[in-house]
Amino acid sequence: MNLDELQQAWGKEGSDSEPLNLVLEKLRKAHQPLDRIRINMKNELFYQSFAILIMGFWPIYFKFNQQFSIAYYSIYALLIMVSLYYFLRFYRFFKASHQYTGNSKDNLYELYYEIRLNMEAYKSFSFLLVPFAMIAALLIVFNRRLLKYPDKQLMEAGDWIVIPVVLVLMTVFIIWATNWWVEKYYGKHAKQIRKLLDELKEPE
Repeated sequence: MNLDELQQAWGKEGSDSEPLNLVLEKLRKAHQPLDRIRINMKNELFYQSFAILIMGFWPIYFKFNQQFSIAYYSIYALLIMVSLYYFLRFYRFFKASHQYTGNSKDNLYELYYEIRLNMEAYKSFSFLLVPFAMIAALLIVFNRRLLKYPDKQLMEAGDWIVIPVVLVLMTVFIIWATNWWVEKYYGKHAKQIRKLLDELKEPE
């Protein structure tokens, strides 16, 4: 039953039809968390695009030599391609979310599952950035060593223990930070919509 049908039924039953009034109110309430999700997505698109642009200048800032610059820009190109794919996906959802009218429970269910799918896609995108972050960090560390100690080897004896430990900790941190970020800026709003859906369930 959509919003128009509810309104017609409400008119037939009289203005004191409390259950239908509550259904209409709950359907409209979904706009509040949805608006917050749109705002967060819009802000993130801007900040992430800016951050990726800034990363393109890292070889210049850290004074990479030619070999390191080639290695960096090779993985940077892959980062750009992956980012474009996910940014396009998120933009499509962002545009589609504006078509939500809040006129039916089925429409709200579809919106909720689209939000959940895009939250998982966001996590996948962040996890795909882990290898790039690792390689970029190693290139920065090795380049600094090369500039400071040009006659020494890039890899020292302790690096075979320190580097894997640091990379594992970096991976764990990115996974934790991603889950925290998604839940804070998207998950809590998705839960509000889920709560509305639970309230709209017909009693058995």
